[in-house]
Formats: sequence, C-alpha cells, structure tokens
Amino acid sequence: MIVEIERLVQRFVTGADTSIGTANEIEVALDDRFPDDDYVQETVEMLAMYRPGGGELLFDTATIRERLIETMKRLRRDA
Repeated sequence: MIVEIERLVQRFVTGADTSIGTANEIEVALDDRFPDDDYVQETVEMLAMYRPGGGELLFDTATIRERLIETMKRLRRDA
C-alpha cells in the first residue's frame, strides 16, 4: 500500500498528474493506511479541499505539492 501511495504522490509532485482525481486517490489511500496519524489526517483534509487553481478556503497545486513532500518525508522517517 505504501508503494502505491508513493507512486501516486510522485506523479502529483512531479507534475505528471495534478488532477483532482489523483488527489482523491492519495487522500483515500492515506486515510485508509494512516487513520490514527494526526499529521497524515491533516494532509487528508487538505487533499479534500484541493483545487488546481485554489480559491477561497481551497488549497492550490503548489501548496498540496509541498504538503505531500513533507508528508512522505515524515512517513519514511517513521517507517
């Protein structure tokens, strides 16, 4: 499961696929795999409020990209 999450995150972070669909896949995968991790759950909430162009009360691609990078660093460190 973590390999699949890493693959999806890599696609988003590199810009290969920053679609809402991919963000939703990452959101569900993180939520399923790390339901008790508060930091990851904050990331899940951010992904739920993602729109490529951002907007009021929404997160844009750059913000989500940075959050995913930090989330993956934490997950690798804690593994």
